[in-house]
Amino acid sequence: MHLDATTATTYRVVNTLIETGYAQLNGYRQGYTATLKVMGLGAQMPGAFDLREAARKAFRPVGMRFGETITVARLDGLSAVFIDKIRAGDSLVFYCDVGRSLPLHIGAAARCMMAHLTDEEFEALLANDLPRRTNATINSPEALRAARAQIRQDGYALSVDEVDVGVSAIAVPLLGPTRNLLGAVAIANTSSAWSPSDHADRIEAMIAASRRVFGATTPGAAAV
Repeated sequence: MHLDATTATTYRVVNTLIETGYAQLNGYRQGYTATLKVMGLGAQMPGAFDLREAARKAFRPVGMRFGETITVARLDGLSAVFIDKIRAGDSLVFYCDVGRSLPLHIGAAARCMMAHLTDEEFEALLANDLPRRTNATINSPEALRAARAQIRQDGYALSVDEVDVGVSAIAVPLLGPTRNLLGAVAIANTSSAWSPSDHADRIEAMIAASRRVFGATTPGAAAV
């Protein structure tokens, strides 16, 4: 699409969008991207797809089945931003509250989305600082490349204690009909509460729920 506007006009418009919170600098593309504020406007349009509502409808039964908390995140630049938290039973208290964010290399939901960046975006992410949140955080480029390949190949990955020590989570990426990345959903509990068979049960349930969101296969799960 071509806009018949001068450079000066375009610059003023972009600055206005940034100042009002509708756009942000995109470091890995050397340009600008829309923020979650724009996505919120879209959700208000008649017939618009509401990720939070769709995820809540599909994943609430999973949380209720296991008595565990579900979190919903979506991509915002180089971060995963949590947009919903569905509590069930004696809900676990942990970092991923609504409005909080994590770098894409830390945690289940974030790493699900990291795995579905383009190759260019992923390599640019690795060129940035990759801070650790806990001693268990995966932050070496080699390990993250391996984790990305594993998530894309096997549909899930397991890690423990990366966001909060003593907490594990299993997440599935949410991919649209054209396999476009829309977000990720995670289920969490204490690390000591889950056995290998518990992991398998939750992976199966989460993938099944992700298919109900879009009516299409959504391979992939990762865990914090």
